[in-house]
Amino acid sequence: MAGDDEKPSRSRERTLVSCSSNKRTRRDIPSSSEQSRLSLNDLQPLLIEILHRLPSTQSAFLCKCVCKKWYSLISSPYFAGRFITHHLNHHYKQNPSALLISYWSKPSWNVLFTFSDEPMFKFRGFELSYLPERNGCVRVSAIVNDLMLCCVAKIEIGMLQYYICNPFTMQWIALPLLEADYMNDYKVGFVCEPYYFEDSQGESFINSKYRFRVVHFTRVESTQIVMKTYCSETKKWYRSVLEGSEFWWITDVVAHNGKLVWCNREHIFAYDPFNPELFTSINCSYMQTRLLPAMGKCFGVRQGFLCLMELVGVGIDRTFHIWKLKDYNNGEWSLEDHVSLNAMIPESSLVQEIVDGSENKLKPLGFHPSDGNIVYLHFQTYVISFNTRTKELKMAGKIPGVRDSFCHGKVFHVELPLWPTPIAKPIEILPSY
Repeated sequence: MAGDDEKPSRSRERTLVSCSSNKRTRRDIPSSSEQSRLSLNDLQPLLIEILHRLPSTQSAFLCKCVCKKWYSLISSPYFAGRFITHHLNHHYKQNPSALLISYWSKPSWNVLFTFSDEPMFKFRGFELSYLPERNGCVRVSAIVNDLMLCCVAKIEIGMLQYYICNPFTMQWIALPLLEADYMNDYKVGFVCEPYYFEDSQGESFINSKYRFRVVHFTRVESTQIVMKTYCSETKKWYRSVLEGSEFWWITDVVAHNGKLVWCNREHIFAYDPFNPELFTSINCSYMQTRLLPAMGKCFGVRQGFLCLMELVGVGIDRTFHIWKLKDYNNGEWSLEDHVSLNAMIPESSLVQEIVDGSENKLKPLGFHPSDGNIVYLHFQTYVISFNTRTKELKMAGKIPGVRDSFCHGKVFHVELPLWPTPIAKPIEILPSY
């Protein structure tokens, strides 16, 4: 792999904010004469102790509207860490998640549809109307947790404009314009460090200067792939080249454990944008029939493992398979599910009619973000859930705004962490006790 531009320095100082609380001393307690002159806003430690116990992120964000002091305090990494630590220790439950579908509906890409019972995924931030583009051509390219990578093709100047936004906070940044050749095949990958993490003692730390990378892969020749990588520390794009036809892809680029992964006919490739010299190739030639391009395939992450979902065969004899990459180092796959289409149990006559009349056009769509037994299939505008344990087929929903069929659809897993990942630089407020 050759690099044409200077690479960003890998040495950096990680900025972590500890979120532990300390005992207050007598000096922190105002005298009786001072108490008459102090309000709650003057007692920042007490205010933090009260507010970080709020029941939800939404209620904490509503409190930002009280006054500037509350806004600054709640926006600080220290407060976020105290909030996260408290809720992990006392109120932890699985982060809300949803399956999001981005699809083409003439004349725009800006059409998003979410599968979730959680009300926060109906938030207007998913409409992306706060981005500066007004011509309805914003396309979602990738999602990492609660951060969305969006793209606008500026065809008139031959450039791509990428945005990173958080639909829950409606914060966003624009990356520098990227020159693009629209005549060539390309893929996009996005990886991001976590905003917070726990140590072995259960204490939370805020990674206030988390890093991220956006990688634009372009196949320019039969044996060459150009990678243009955006570095969050330098705020610049860097160019490098992969030489060799074996790097071609037949799947989308998937983010998994901080790496970008894709498949071709004989290999799985894993690229670490934070450590470009770490490039892994897994030989899967014995899986060649599984990795051949086909209408009924889906590559993604299921319960933390890379999986390939496929429908093979013709008519009612079609068979549903889910393969899991069991051993990443040795490229060992295991067949997790193997069900004939005629053995599935439709919940209604409508679902039965859809399956019977799909004429080999029933396609895998994606994996459920949290339930490992549920996968999604689609036919025309219908989305059907399949439970691999009970074999039940259920109507999950109907894609709105499209008459016959949605095309070029992409499926993403979006998750709301305990505290939304900030994009605008947070205000630094350190504990005063």
